[in-house]
Amino acid sequence: MTALFLWFIAVLCLFLPSWLLWNAWNKSRKLDSRLMFCDPTLLEDSSVTVVSVISAPPGTQITENARFMVVPTNVQIQNQNMLLE
Repeated sequence: MTALFLWFIAVLCLFLPSWLLWNAWNKSRKLDSRLMFCDPTLLEDSSVTVVSVISAPPGTQITENARFMVVPTNVQIQNQNMLLE
């Protein structure tokens, strides 16, 4: 009886991570498909976060909770290889 219980626990320990991986892969695949076909229901879907960017150049990537930092325009950037020599 103990062996049967241990086999049940072993199968459960293998099934749960496998299901989690499959579920994540399946959600990603479905989201990619919906994005490819410009599915309008994505805007109302509760499992998707929509961030509107109004005035940003094309190709801009959004990083959540990033600190904003202003870089002075008169700073000279040196080549990193020169610094290591």
